[in-house]
Amino acid sequence: MASNGLIELAKKVIREAGKIGLEEAGSRICGPTAWRYVKTILAPVVAELEKRFPRLLLVPEEANKAAEALSENTALQAILDRGFAELERGQDEISAALARQDQVLAGIGDAINNGFAKTGERLDASFDAVRDELTALKLEIAGLRGAAGSELATELTTDEISSQAAKLQSDAMRWVVAGDAQTAHQRLSQAREKLRAGLQREPEHANLLTCLGFVQKTQAQVAQLQGNYQAYLEHLADAAKCFAQGFARDSGNVGALNGIANIYIFDKDFDRAVQIGTRIVRWRPDYGAAAWDLAIALEGKVQTTGETPELVQQLKSVYLHLSELMPTQPQAFTASDLAHVQKRLAALGK
Repeated sequence: MASNGLIELAKKVIREAGKIGLEEAGSRICGPTAWRYVKTILAPVVAELEKRFPRLLLVPEEANKAAEALSENTALQAILDRGFAELERGQDEISAALARQDQVLAGIGDAINNGFAKTGERLDASFDAVRDELTALKLEIAGLRGAAGSELATELTTDEISSQAAKLQSDAMRWVVAGDAQTAHQRLSQAREKLRAGLQREPEHANLLTCLGFVQKTQAQVAQLQGNYQAYLEHLADAAKCFAQGFARDSGNVGALNGIANIYIFDKDFDRAVQIGTRIVRWRPDYGAAAWDLAIALEGKVQTTGETPELVQQLKSVYLHLSELMPTQPQAFTASDLAHVQKRLAALGK
């Protein structure tokens, strides 16, 4: 049976299709890129629904009935599931479209927008405003409170727990890149156990929450590798909650806020990622990881909208900053990272 996220996305498109037509509804809701792929798996479902509701693309009331019928029809849901699984490409784009419908991710994004809007260009004040907005969301991380933790982890300091969990998460990322979802999952399970033990002891610890956010983000990537898009959405939302809570506890913890930017890069919401990353780099120009992630977000926008003069100038500015920063942070960047930056600068016209 299709995931709840995919069913809800299909229902939303069908409802809007009764008002503005299928093409316009799909493009608005999914985004033009994702819609190309969603359309291929939704078309046979719409065709079947039209047999029962022949005016669903013309009359809003019929479209609403058709959308509700989809909720109860497991055969049509199976068509969605099968269509997604059989796509040769486009799963990532559809997953990103599903993530943009997620209420948790949208709520955190709106809270960040509101926080920045309250104070304009005043950086310190804007981060405090974002913290207040995120605190007001009162987010809860599923399965964290009361979770049993490792006895070994309870004997470690919080710094030791964070360090060990970060190493496990980094190792898991290498296995994700290698395509080994099982080994990556094992590493992440070990990291999560340590972090939950630490958070049992100190549930408000910003660094532990942030580290758990990166573990959950990588777990979402494992789910994506396995083609489990329902788990992908759940882990992505949990990661965003962890980062939001970490920053709400400590507005000086820019790692948590950069984690949120990572989430929006991951679900291809490049506008929000650029908005957050730009503020972080202006506030903490020495934070190399944030500058690197900002460059990734800007490159994503370039791929989506093309090389506008404004985007090219932003990219050049970030890459120039990185070219000066990277040699001073050899623990964070490799020679190949610097070579990549220099190559992009040359391509953009230094």
